[in-house]
Amino acid sequence: MGEQHAFVLTSGAPAGEPAQLLRWGLMPEAKSLPAGEAIALLDPEHYQILKVETPSVPQQELKAAARWLIKDMVDVDGADLTLDVLHVGGDVERAQRQLFVVAARNRAIEALARGAAAMHSEIGIVDIWETSLRNLLAQQARRDDLSGRACAAVLIEDTQCLLVVCAGDELFYTRRIEPDADLVARARGDTPSVSPVEVPLGFEYQPGGDFETASHQESPLVVELQRSIDVWERSWPELPLARLYVLTADHGDAVAALIQRELGQRTVALNPLMAFGPNAPAPEGDARAALAACLPLLGAALRTENRRL
Repeated sequence: MGEQHAFVLTSGAPAGEPAQLLRWGLMPEAKSLPAGEAIALLDPEHYQILKVETPSVPQQELKAAARWLIKDMVDVDGADLTLDVLHVGGDVERAQRQLFVVAARNRAIEALARGAAAMHSEIGIVDIWETSLRNLLAQQARRDDLSGRACAAVLIEDTQCLLVVCAGDELFYTRRIEPDADLVARARGDTPSVSPVEVPLGFEYQPGGDFETASHQESPLVVELQRSIDVWERSWPELPLARLYVLTADHGDAVAALIQRELGQRTVALNPLMAFGPNAPAPEGDARAALAACLPLLGAALRTENRRL
């Protein structure tokens, strides 16, 4: 089978209403879509998101000042990067303000444009995974009457995990975390039992319970989530975390239950299709592969900002 591309096609929506999801899933590279302005999503390996103190310069000079501030924080020449900035926590005035600086490789943006042209489309906006996940989280928080409180979402994939914390529709915190290859198996109860040769020397059976082994140790992903929550609580004590949402293509409810059990934080699975109403169409292509590929794209399709990278 040839290379396939993930896509999400939505219609325009009235103010205050969710966009209508028309088609989504996987399609062959040569196929084109009847789309207007397209939003393209950069792969995380093609950009960095850095946090710096907000420089004391006029708004129109923020990008130029940010380029100077991050010059020692990136591993490529600044001339090879396109920058955009957004305030941590939005534009609300604070005593100490910080900026997220998105530094994207020019050649990655150019490759997206070439790919879109080959599919007879034109990119109007280039977006990133962190703001895409923020969009999904903000929609879910509003549905759960939690939009005024701090909520987190973790996107769990085979190769990477991404955590964001938002409040009032604004991005406050983000972190990339190494994946846990055994997480889904443990959530499903598929962890293999320990063979007798793995029982430590000197162990004697005691009635009243099964012998627990290393297979029951806490997930490394959960450990990193706890560290991130600790950082959040120290940094924003006035915004205690109300809920953690989990986005994954496999067994979301079971994974959320496992994380809640080990983390002690209210955790639920987030269905990204609910952001588009209760009657979302089925995906094109393999359902599991389509959902895995389209999770961040579904968030990008909810974008309402006019800022362009």
